[in-house]
Amino acid sequence: MPADVLAELLTTLELSSQLYFRAELSSPFAIAVPENRGVIRFHVAAEGHCTIGMRHHEPRTLGPGDLALVPHGSAHVLSDHPEPTPKPLSAVLDESGFDGVGPLVFGGGGPRTVVVCGHVALTGAMLKPLVDGLPPLLHLRAADGVSYSWMEHVVRRIEREARTRRVGYGEVARRLSEILLLEVLRGHAEGDLAALSALADPQLRRALEAIHARPEADWSLEALARIAGQSRTLFAESFRDRVGVPPMKYLATWRMQKARGLLVGAEHSVAEVARRVGYASESAFNRAFREQFGAPPGRYRRARGRA
Repeated sequence: MPADVLAELLTTLELSSQLYFRAELSSPFAIAVPENRGVIRFHVAAEGHCTIGMRHHEPRTLGPGDLALVPHGSAHVLSDHPEPTPKPLSAVLDESGFDGVGPLVFGGGGPRTVVVCGHVALTGAMLKPLVDGLPPLLHLRAADGVSYSWMEHVVRRIEREARTRRVGYGEVARRLSEILLLEVLRGHAEGDLAALSALADPQLRRALEAIHARPEADWSLEALARIAGQSRTLFAESFRDRVGVPPMKYLATWRMQKARGLLVGAEHSVAEVARRVGYASESAFNRAFREQFGAPPGRYRRARGRA
């Protein structure tokens, strides 16, 4: 099933930065959010209604529990009325005195809309095909069966952690942030598998499932092409077009991602980790790991707090 590969991909999730806040907006309001290609943005309507608009796309109206996802950080406008000159987000932040803790309060004093806003930047090459395959703007409606209104409570918890700074607050906030993003990506996958490109192609999916099920196997391009039921040339071309990298490069990267998880999350020796991801030579594994993550596996493990 596609979800099995998706679950494996999501285990590689690492956030290089994240920001979440609760915006208490009152009518009229119109906020221009600038482009930031390095992040995934989302907005959840927790109370009231608002519209998200983007160039070359029809505006979408968000109701309570709806989620708007901007996967590629494109510029967009959040508003509750047509406004030819929305206020830049930087000016809104200055005017509201928002300091990153607590709600952002802004607007003209009319009926209230509460929006949970967030952005995250990712590390981990395996998620790139998933994110790159998404359209510029997604609207997931609570009326279609999945409400995201619970995110407001999670963001309130993140705010509280940032404000009180109890022991371990940074790790708690990071884990909560990962849960938010996992739910966003999973919600889209469940709602529109066609956007997951390679996972939606039954032939490529068979090859991906094989790679993810047995990364230690002695895979060749010919073997993966046979599993996909395609010629070697067609398989290589279609895989590269859909996933963004050649099949053997994907395999090598996935092996390193699995190795990283085994090093950090379990009591395996470096030699055992190498074997489990398909390396007969520990020295070859060390070189590949260093090239991917900038440090040999032993040093990487020690930096993550494991002996």
